[in-house]
Amino acid sequence: MRDNYALVGFMGCGKTTVGRELAKRLQCPFWDLDAAIALGERRTIPEIFAQQGEAGFRELEHAYLKRAAGRRGVLSCGGGLALFPRNREVLSRHFTTVFLDCDFETCYQRIRASSRPLVQDKSEAEVRALFESRYPIYQACCDLQVNAAHSPFMVVQEILKQRRRHR
Repeated sequence: MRDNYALVGFMGCGKTTVGRELAKRLQCPFWDLDAAIALGERRTIPEIFAQQGEAGFRELEHAYLKRAAGRRGVLSCGGGLALFPRNREVLSRHFTTVFLDCDFETCYQRIRASSRPLVQDKSEAEVRALFESRYPIYQACCDLQVNAAHSPFMVVQEILKQRRRHR
């Protein structure tokens, strides 16, 4: 297992919140990949999707993931990052990948009113289908899988407990 952590999971599962708490606990840097992309590109994620489409965003996402791979810390990944084999390869080589497993209903309540490009103008059934299609991919690419329905503090405790068991 590596000392760098990448958090994966569906939109709204708590990757950013848990990532900040984990980084604080480990006394290391935290990066939110989507925030890094938005800052680096000087555009919001919805603007990037509107101007370059999802394919253009995914190219940027991969480039920023590769930059983060050489740094020590905790990385919060976008919900779709793990769908792509080249990204999973970077994750497996450079990070301990943690799947924050959260039920659909909780995630949906957190994201339904957001400006996320993959949620806007979609029905609950469409978002659920996206969740269900991604779930096995998150499971397959992770080193650790934790129940993310608890408080961020408890989720971090579980990550560290599982990490100790796998050393």
